[in-house]
Amino acid sequence: DMINTMLMITKAESGLHQLDEQKVDMDRVVRDACELLAPLAEDKGLNLTCETPETLSLRGDPRMVQRILSNLLDNAIKYTPSGGAVKVSLSEEDGRKALVTVQDTGMGIPPEDLPHVFERFFRCDHSRSQPGTGLGLSLARALARAHQGDITVSSALGQGSTFTLTLPKTRTLQTAVNHTNA
Repeated sequence: DMINTMLMITKAESGLHQLDEQKVDMDRVVRDACELLAPLAEDKGLNLTCETPETLSLRGDPRMVQRILSNLLDNAIKYTPSGGAVKVSLSEEDGRKALVTVQDTGMGIPPEDLPHVFERFFRCDHSRSQPGTGLGLSLARALARAHQGDITVSSALGQGSTFTLTLPKTRTLQTAVNHTNA
């Protein structure tokens, strides 16, 4: 599983990963991710809320977008102690971008670790007691960038973290430029 994840990251980062591009109903994908992980949040005693507009769609690979969201939501639940809250919201920016925000009231990320959270195998000291390989956020960001989007994070120790996934509603085609010496 770890090798497959590393291969997927490498393909996504190098542009070799072929997206199965189609219409993605982001409102449905976000609600489905929340429904899927709601039992995990409930078992942990967390308040999970999900806010989406009636409809919001974009062009992308639905399975890859689902994987990004599942990773972000799973991490928020994993690193939020019992009694805390996780809020997932979907919005639109400038009519051109979809924004998914996953906000938790968890332990937060130390400032010195923030620049490294998307690196392969990086795990904050306080996360090492949890199961995982340190590849999830690296994969999520690589897949977001393969969609010409990105993931950002802000965090405060003891107050929680906010991860924001930004995806364009329509992607521009990437064309290879072949330069020859004449």
